Amino acid sequence: MVISENNKKIIYSLLVFPFPVTGIPILVYILPFYASNYNLGLSLVGLIFFAGRIIDVFTDPIMGALVDRYPSRFGKHKHWIFLSLPVLCLSAYFLFFPQDEFISGWYLFIALFTLYSGFTLANIAQLSWASFIAPEYDERTKLLTLREIIAIIATLIVISIPAVIEIYEGSFLLKINAIGVFALVGIPLTIFLGLFFLDDKRIASNYDNPLKSFKRFFKNKTLNRLVLASVLLAFAQSLTGGLFVIFMDSILELGDYASRAIFVNFTFAVIGIFLWRYIGLKFTKHFAASLCLLYAGILFLLQFFVVLYISDASESVKAGVLFFVLAMYGISFSGAAPLIISMVADVSDAEQAESDVNKSGAMFAYYTTITKVGYTLAVAFPYIFLESVIGFDITLGSDNSQFTKNTLLYMYHFIPVMCFFLASYLLSKHNISREAHSTIKENIS
Repeated sequence: MVISENNKKIIYSLLVFPFPVTGIPILVYILPFYASNYNLGLSLVGLIFFAGRIIDVFTDPIMGALVDRYPSRFGKHKHWIFLSLPVLCLSAYFLFFPQDEFISGWYLFIALFTLYSGFTLANIAQLSWASFIAPEYDERTKLLTLREIIAIIATLIVISIPAVIEIYEGSFLLKINAIGVFALVGIPLTIFLGLFFLDDKRIASNYDNPLKSFKRFFKNKTLNRLVLASVLLAFAQSLTGGLFVIFMDSILELGDYASRAIFVNFTFAVIGIFLWRYIGLKFTKHFAASLCLLYAGILFLLQFFVVLYISDASESVKAGVLFFVLAMYGISFSGAAPLIISMVADVSDAEQAESDVNKSGAMFAYYTTITKVGYTLAVAFPYIFLESVIGFDITLGSDNSQFTKNTLLYMYHFIPVMCFFLASYLLSKHNISREAHSTIKENIS
């Protein structure tokens, strides 16, 4: 069967469709659920998440090296994505369908670590694959923003599931089970679709030790600006994601609106990504990404003052105003990440032009390894700090002391604002333009 190039790019982007179950649902539903329903507590759940993600960080260099060094007769990437399938499905089953008789800290740790390990292998292989599917500057922007659009649409579907259940007063466990069904159906369906219809290239790297590549990458200022910006973005978004339900319940007393608020946020994220994609194609990727994060910082700062202003309003007024602010902030939510990934792919081309070796797998492993640190700390740190240092009790909600609630309010807003502004500045200093990338590609060819 002959598949057009446009359809191949759609199929490639669909590979990311089930992956949102490893993001927002974990932060917003799984961690608070295990902390409260199984009485594991915020501190223990935060430590488990931190331990699982930190150990997972060390798998990234290994996965990158495997993708670069060991192609198969099917190509460089396909077999690794296929091997991630049973790992993802098995771990998703145990995480989203908790086996009550076995629940413990170890149960949660093993389920999370296994899920993230499968995601790491599939994600690094997919990101590396993008460099071959879309080798040109603007073509790459279009592909990776399309991938992000698919991811956001999938996220909308995922978060609409608990939002609908919330309307009909379904249980917290039912929300989690329903997300699990989405994962167990979507993961194999999209992976087999991609493996069957997409072409792959068999290109191997001659680097045995990924740490040698990492040492070289560590000296690459252009790459590390992007990585640091990604860490700051991951930290900001993960902190707000991990605390969102707690913030809604304890500060605004709108816990019953949390799933619908998330849905509003991601609906406008879909709209926003087209805006940032257009700006990236009209001007440059780094200008669009920098502007996006500047906008995010301003909107989140505005949200802080809005929350103070509406704190004594009626429930319906608070919900309506907050939904509007979240919609405006949502425009920025997914704009920067795909542009940063696209810029990392451009840096990978520059590295190949200089060394004459394609190390896209290793470079994306380096990128995801360090980004995960920000993602992990953003959840573990506030959970442990809130419960163990200032005495916040997740089971008390709005009955916590005013001091602990104020600490939550300031932490929720001002840390992300600083991260957004600093990341915006770093991206504004990126130095690979459309013209520079054309020269790089000529040197490769």
